[in-house]
Amino acid sequence: MLAPILALSLLAAEPLTLQGHAGWVGGVAFSPDGKALATASADGTVKLWDAATGKEMRTLKGHDDHVAAVAFSPDGKTVASAGYDRTVRVWDAATGQVRATLKGHSGVVLTVAVAPDGATLASGGIDGTVLLWNPATGREVASLGGHRSWVNAIRFSPDGKTLASASSDNTVVLWDVAAKKERQTLRPKAAEVRSLAWSPDGKRLAAGTRYGVVKVWDAASGQEVASLKGHAGDVWAVAWSADGKTLASGDGDWNKPGDVRLWDAATWAERGVLKHTGEVLCLAFAPDRPRLAAGSWDKTVKVWDLAEKPER
Repeated sequence: MLAPILALSLLAAEPLTLQGHAGWVGGVAFSPDGKALATASADGTVKLWDAATGKEMRTLKGHDDHVAAVAFSPDGKTVASAGYDRTVRVWDAATGQVRATLKGHSGVVLTVAVAPDGATLASGGIDGTVLLWNPATGREVASLGGHRSWVNAIRFSPDGKTLASASSDNTVVLWDVAAKKERQTLRPKAAEVRSLAWSPDGKRLAAGTRYGVVKVWDAASGQEVASLKGHAGDVWAVAWSADGKTLASGDGDWNKPGDVRLWDAATWAERGVLKHTGEVLCLAFAPDRPRLAAGSWDKTVKVWDLAEKPER
C-alpha cells in the first residue's frame, strides 16, 4: 500500500478577517508562542490581536506617522515598530507602553527586526542605511551603509550570526553581525528587492522583487537555487512556514486584489493560491501551527488556517 501523500489544504472555506485599522497594513508578526498577532498600519498604530479569535486586544499609539513594519522579541515581551516619523519604537507588549524611541535614521524607517537572542535590534529605511541598536538601552550600536537606495527589508538568520538586507538598488547584502561588516552581496538581476525571509534552518534565503519574481539562494554559497514566476505585481512579502516545507509570497497592485502563492520548498512547484481582497503588503506564518497572516492595502488582515493532511 502506498503511503499517503501530504499536501497543504485549507481547513476553512474563508479566512479569518481582522478589521480595525484605518489605513493600509504594512507589517504583521506572530508572537513566539503563536497566541498574538501584531499589525502595523498607515493609521499610525500597532494593534495586538488574539491570533485564534481575531479579537483586538490592544492598540499601541505613539508614532507620528504611518507605521511600516513590526517585530516581536524572542521572549514575546517586547514589540518593535518602524515608522514614517523616522523612528523605531520599542513597546512593552503587556501594557502597550513605549519603552524606548530610537532616533538615528534621516528618513522614513521601512523595516525592523530583532535578533534571535534579543540583544540586537536592526532597522532600515529610505536613507539607505541599516542601523543596529541595543534595545535595552536604546543606544545605536552600528551604522551599516552598503546600499545605494532604500532598504526595504531586513532579517536576521535563525542563528543570529548574519543579517540580510534588501534594497531598491537591486541587491541583498549579507552582514556579519559580530564584525558589523559586509560578508557577501547577492545581485538577483530582477529589479528592486522588496522583501526577505530566511528558511527556519538558515540554509536558504528568499526575496521578493518588483516585477513579480521570487528568488531563492543557498545562504552559504550565495548560489541561486530557484527563480519563481507567477505573480502579476510586486512581491511585497515572502514568508517560510515553521517546518520549512512551504514558502509563501504575496503580491498586488494598489487598486487590485492580491494573491498569496504557496510554493513547495522541495520541488518549487506551486501548491496553491490564496486570494486576498486587497494588495498583499506583508506576510507571516505562525510558529505553532500552520496559519498564515497577510496584511493589505485595503486595511484588513486575512488569517488562513492551513493544515497538512493525507490525500488519497
